Amino acid sequence: MVSPESQIAFLTNLQRLLAEGSFVATYKYALLLSLADISVEKGDDIGGELEIPTTWIAEKFIAYYWRQATPYVPKVPATESRILLQNTGSQAAIVKRIAETRMETGDSLACAASLSHAWRPLVQQVDQTVRQMPLWKLQTIGSETFDFLYPNVGNGRSITLRPGIATCFRRFYGLTADLVRGAWVRYVRRYNHDLLGTTSDLSEFMFGSERASLGAVRDALLDTSEAKCFYCDKGVAPGAIHVDHFIPWAKYPVDLGHNFVLAHGSCNTSKSDHIASVEYLEKWVERNLNLRDSLREAFAMRGILNDLPTSARVAQWVYSTTAVVGGKTWRNAEMIKLDDRWQPTINRLLETA
Repeated sequence: MVSPESQIAFLTNLQRLLAEGSFVATYKYALLLSLADISVEKGDDIGGELEIPTTWIAEKFIAYYWRQATPYVPKVPATESRILLQNTGSQAAIVKRIAETRMETGDSLACAASLSHAWRPLVQQVDQTVRQMPLWKLQTIGSETFDFLYPNVGNGRSITLRPGIATCFRRFYGLTADLVRGAWVRYVRRYNHDLLGTTSDLSEFMFGSERASLGAVRDALLDTSEAKCFYCDKGVAPGAIHVDHFIPWAKYPVDLGHNFVLAHGSCNTSKSDHIASVEYLEKWVERNLNLRDSLREAFAMRGILNDLPTSARVAQWVYSTTAVVGGKTWRNAEMIKLDDRWQPTINRLLETA
């Protein structure tokens, strides 16, 4: 377990890193978010170390910058669109490389990842840049080495988060993401002021869900199930179906196919960013176990990212966090205590996914 003092030290050190560190490019922000994501997907709450291959970090970098490697269309009249600068000088190398890959493979990240001739060189090049630049420079403030996250050894193809760090990233994921994303948005706004002006949609452009792809998700789910609401089980016209993140986007902002469900607009609005009760969790686990192969095929056919083991681990993290703090869950427009059945229910998925 991680002591309260260690948790406070983690947050204090993170705030100091963001406030006093040198940020020539946005790579360090991407690195912090990548470490937080990987801690959720691969870590635990025991408080041990976590070894992270740099290729995992490279793939996270690609996911974060993929959306941002497209031109921003300004609302200011007579202003040309462009890819937002992510460096104090010329465009960041990773952004340029990802933009080139998008031109070659198309806009879908999942499709690009399935094309080994394009994906493997991209991961290798991003991995090399990560190891040369932000990985060993992140934890430096002035002339001081401030390696509270992982030993700053400066070589190798993996890092090892110090004991308790992965647990802290998991426990304070929402706060960490808000702090880092806020700093990243401010950086991009500062170095693209001529294009952005006072626009208010920058954060959505940089980090928002790819809403345009939800139509493909809806079609994939309709291919494998009836046109009815996951929550109330009533039929709904295909044109009126909403697509909902079962684990809310606000809790973990990654679009993975198995996390999506079909819903009535009213049920979707009522659930909002709440955690679904154990009854719905049981139904979600059952669906993903029974339709695992057909869902994977339907998602792959439409270029939708999907990774059932990761979806299961994210669900485990969200429900365990809710249990620890005594949080409430949503059930048919009411908020109720989380039932203890959540753990054996998720274990079924973890054991077989």
